[in-house]
Formats: sequence, C-alpha cells, structure tokens
Amino acid sequence: MPLNISCSALVKTFALTAVIAPLWAGTALAWTGDDVAKRLQALLKEQMVELTFSKAETDGNNVILHDAKAQIAMPNTSSDETTEKDDKDNAPVNLGTITLSGVSDAADDVYLIEKATFNDVKIVEDNSVFTTSDIRFDKVRLTKEPKNDLLGRMQYAESFHVGALTLTVEGKQVFELTGLNLAQEPFSKEKASNYSWGIKALKVDLEEANRIDLEKKKKEAAEMQAAIDEATQAAEEAAEAAETDANNADAATNDKADAGVEADTNADIATDGTDETAEDNSAEEETVVADTGDMDMETIRALGLEKIQLTMDAKGSWSPYSGDYTVDQMTINGVNIGTYNYKLAMGGYNLKFIKAVQDLFASILEDGGDNTSMQIAAVGMMQNLSISNMEMRYDDADFVGKLLEHEAKKRDMTREALVQEMKDQLQIGVVYFENEPRVVEAVKAVGDFLDKPKSLSLKIQPENPVTFGILTAVGMAEPKKLWSVLGVKVEANQ
Repeated sequence: MPLNISCSALVKTFALTAVIAPLWAGTALAWTGDDVAKRLQALLKEQMVELTFSKAETDGNNVILHDAKAQIAMPNTSSDETTEKDDKDNAPVNLGTITLSGVSDAADDVYLIEKATFNDVKIVEDNSVFTTSDIRFDKVRLTKEPKNDLLGRMQYAESFHVGALTLTVEGKQVFELTGLNLAQEPFSKEKASNYSWGIKALKVDLEEANRIDLEKKKKEAAEMQAAIDEATQAAEEAAEAAETDANNADAATNDKADAGVEADTNADIATDGTDETAEDNSAEEETVVADTGDMDMETIRALGLEKIQLTMDAKGSWSPYSGDYTVDQMTINGVNIGTYNYKLAMGGYNLKFIKAVQDLFASILEDGGDNTSMQIAAVGMMQNLSISNMEMRYDDADFVGKLLEHEAKKRDMTREALVQEMKDQLQIGVVYFENEPRVVEAVKAVGDFLDKPKSLSLKIQPENPVTFGILTAVGMAEPKKLWSVLGVKVEANQ
C-alpha cells in the first residue's frame, strides 16, 4: 500500500511487533529482576530482536523493566553503505515500561506470570504516527531452562490482547486494527491444544492512501523541477558570462565580419528554447502526477473498496508432539467483498520441524541473510509436512459481479461475452489434463459460478494423508495426476 511513511518508521514498527509477538507464546524468565532482564534479552536475541532497558526492578511478585527499547537485530552485511542505512532506519523503539505481574513458581520447573502489560506506544516518524493501546498477555508460562526445552524456547501464553493499532499519515487515519484476541491452551502430550483468534475490525482507507501517495509524487516532481530550473539558470548565466568575455576579447582583434558571425552564433544560443522546454516538461509532469498512482483507483472505486473493512476469527488445535495441526474454522468477512471460509488438517508440524525452522533463522542471522540457502533449507523442511484435508469456500457479496462488469466495460464488450471468453480459456486446462474427470467437473463449476456468482468451494480430500515430498515428486514426474492424488473437488453455488 503506497503510504508516505519512511522506511525507518516501518522498521521501528516491525521492531515493536517483533518484541510483542514472542511474548504471545510465552517467555522464559527467571524470578529476580536482573535475571528476568538477562533472560529476556537472550531470548529475544534468538528472535532477531535487541531489547534494552535502564533498570530491571523486582517489586514483590512483580518484575518491572524501565525505559525499555527494542530494535531489529539486522543480519551481518559487508557493505558499509548498507550498514549505515540500516543503522539509521533501525533506530530503537521506545516501549516505555514493561510490567510482569504475579510471578510465581509452579510445578515442573515452570514460572507463571499472571499478566504482562505494555505501555501505550506512539511512534512518530516524519508525517506518520503509529500507535498501540491496551496490549497485554495473560497466564504466561516460563520454563527456567529453555535451551533444554524446545517448547520453552517456542514461548507461550494462554491469551494475548491488543486494544488497537493505528497508523495516521498527515493527520488522516489510514489503517486501524481493533480487538485483536488470541488464546491457546497449555501444550500437552496427551491431546492437541485448542487455540482461537479473532479481529473485531480491520480498516484500511485506500482512498486516503492514494491521495497521500499522489501528494507525495507531486511534491517530489516539484522539487525535481525546481532543481532542473536552478541548473538551467546556472548554465544560462555561465554561457552569458563566457559570451561576454569572448566578445570583449574578439572586439580588440577581429574585424567586423567576424563580429557578425559571432552575433549569429549568439542568436542561435539565445533561441535554443531551453526555458520553453522546461515549462512544457513541468506542465507535462504535473499532469502525469495528478492522474497516476501506484493503485488503480478507478477499479477500486468501481468495486466499492475505497474503504476496506474486514472481520476475522478462527479456531483449531495443535499438538507439537504429534505434529497434528488443524484449522477447524477460519472466517474472513469483508464489506462489499463477501465471506471466505477455510479449513485445514495437516501433519508433520512437530518439534523436529520447529527446531529446523529456528535453526534456519539463526543461520540466516549469522551469514547475513543468504536467500539461496534459506530457500533450499525451507524446501527440505517442507517435505515431511502432510495434508489430510483442506476446504476453501467463498460466498460472494456482489463483488465478482462488479469485477466482471468493470472488466467488460474496460474491454468494450458485454459481461456475457467476457464470461464466455473466460470459460473458453478454462477449456485449455481440460485439454491439458486429458479430460481428467475432476478437472472437467471443476471447469464446469467455475463456469457456473461466473454465469451466476453466489458461492465457490474447493475441497482437497486425499484417500490418505499426502506429504509435500510426494506432491513434489508427482508434480515433477506426472503433474496431470495431482488432481486425483489430492482428491480435488470444486463446487459452485451450493
């Protein structure tokens, strides 16, 4: 989203989020204030976050960290210029006071913290303001020796709440998230732990974001034109000065004919059209800036998405011991968009996989962020994940109809003609998959949805759980069999 917000502000915002997020899953702390500070610093360093504070105070059964600041622990780089830029953009974020209330010993070498709270935060960078309010964690469980306990290193808390996150630019609110809640039962070897999360409202003002973007472009264009005008004026003044010097020197040694030739040359210089060209370029630049931006606002307005409004909620379960992970229900509802529902059942997401992920990020931090090695390692880790079931369903709120109408208008054709063209293109897939029955059914369902958009669903239901390793092998050797291996089924308007 194009906003007039500096890279520095974005990095600081991420630093704040990064220091909050690890606490969602819990944090391994000891009992005294000093030990809490050291452990928290070491733990967040593993999460690529540098945390500092002026004082760690123990007050009864509470631990208070004063003047807390956080910043991203950037990967090592060999470029001095890059390092200087990173240092400038990644200035520490002032978190104020972090309070851990109700610290107590529990069984199995675990500390309990009843509540962890943060001060409201306000980050001001240039003309952008990012704020947070009412951030808290409840029932945080902390292992004393997290290095010997992978779950302790994963971190854990039973619930997490954010009252609001907002971003304003030039005094206008562009982004707002309210009522973020997450909950997770304690992990157990006996059964999967249930979790849930939800967002009361997520609002993004694309109209305002686009206006800000265009104003920024106009300002940059004006500054560039001013620099061009200044350089042009300086060049003209230098040319006039050189011409005067040349005239004075030639007047003493040359005859009248030579002076006439010089006058002709001066006339050519004086009529080179520099000023007019500059004015024309300025006018043209202003027109371009006024009419273009990074977002297609014509389409956004046609779809009624100037102000995006979403709600989200989900629930499921996970066992880090067995690796079974489910999304029993996830729903995203958007005004003027529709409702999206998602379900998932997968395996392999166990402690071994998690450790591999943690080790991967640790190596990335050490070697300066080698994307190639990260991609290779990530592919290797994914091989053992498996999928048992996945369902996606979209219920339209006249969004698809508006999209088809708008696209047809842009191409100067009827909606019916556009839909028929799309259906004809889908038949190419049927030919490629050699009339695979599941593909034929899917293409027909999508065609029915395009004719009359109500709902569209995709189900993946293999006879037995399929690992990503098998899917990769089938996809490379016999991609036409993927639909049958996965048990893909597409349905429309049901």
